[in-house]
Amino acid sequence: MPQNIYQAVWIFIIYAFLGWCSEVAFAAVNKGKFVNRGFLNGPVCPIYGVGMLIVVLCLWNLRDRPLLLFLGSALLTTALEFVTGFVLERFFHDKWWDYSDMPFNIKGYVCLKFTILWGLAASFIIGAIHRFIYMLIEKTPFVLGVILLAVFSAAFIADFTVTLTALVKLPKKLKAMAEAERALRAVSDKIGENISDTTIAAKEKGEALAEENKPRLEELKAEYEKKKKEFSAMLGRNFVHRRIFKAFPNLKNGRYKAVFDRMNELKLKVTEKGNEKDGV
Repeated sequence: MPQNIYQAVWIFIIYAFLGWCSEVAFAAVNKGKFVNRGFLNGPVCPIYGVGMLIVVLCLWNLRDRPLLLFLGSALLTTALEFVTGFVLERFFHDKWWDYSDMPFNIKGYVCLKFTILWGLAASFIIGAIHRFIYMLIEKTPFVLGVILLAVFSAAFIADFTVTLTALVKLPKKLKAMAEAERALRAVSDKIGENISDTTIAAKEKGEALAEENKPRLEELKAEYEKKKKEFSAMLGRNFVHRRIFKAFPNLKNGRYKAVFDRMNELKLKVTEKGNEKDGV
C-alpha cells in the first residue's frame, strides 16, 4: 500500500514496465516476432501501471481474502479497460482492440475471457509479488530513488508528449488518406473506362479513332502514378503512427479499412517489382 506520492509513482512505473513485458511476450508467442505493443514508444504500458495502482489502493486490505480479491480485481481492471477503449474509440472513431468475436463481450471493449485473466493476474500479483516490489521500493535509498524516479518520469513525460502530439494529428491524417484513396480509385476507374472505350472504338470504328484516345489514357496513367506516390508516402512520414498501427492492428480493420487495403496493395506491387528486378 503506497504511503505517499513517491511510492505511488514507483508502483505505476514498475507495473507499467512489467505490463509492457507481458504484452511483448504475448505478441512474441502469437506472432513469432517482437512487436512494441505499448501505447508509447518506450517500454511501458500506462494502462497496466494505472490498473495495478488502482487495485493496490482499493484492494490491498483484501489480500488474505482470495475470492473477494479476485472479484474486485476483475471488476476494477475490466472497468478500466472498458473506459479506455470507449474513450479511444470516441476520439479516433475506431476500436483499438475488439473482442466482438469473443463470447460474453460488452461492445467489443471487454470480454469474459480477459476479465477472468485480468482478475487472476491482479490477484496473483497482490498475493504473491507486490510485497517484494513494495519492499524493493522501501529498501532503495531515498536519494537514489528520487534521482531514478526523476529520470524515468522525465523520459515518460517526454515520450507521452511526443506520442500524444502525433496521435492528435492521426484522425485528420486518416481522413486525408481516405480522401486520397478515393481520388486514387476515381482515377483508376477513369483509366478502366478509357481502356474500355478505346477497345470498343478500335473494334467498331477502326484504329485511327482509337489512337485519338491514347494521349488521354497516358495522361490518366501519369496522374494515377502521381497520386499513388503521394498516397504511399502519407503513412510512412510519422514513426509514431507506423508503430501504433503495428501495435494495434485492429485500427486497420475499422472505418479506414479501404485505406489500409490500398496501402497493402501498393506495397505488394512494389515488392513484386523489386523481386522481378532481382530475378526472384
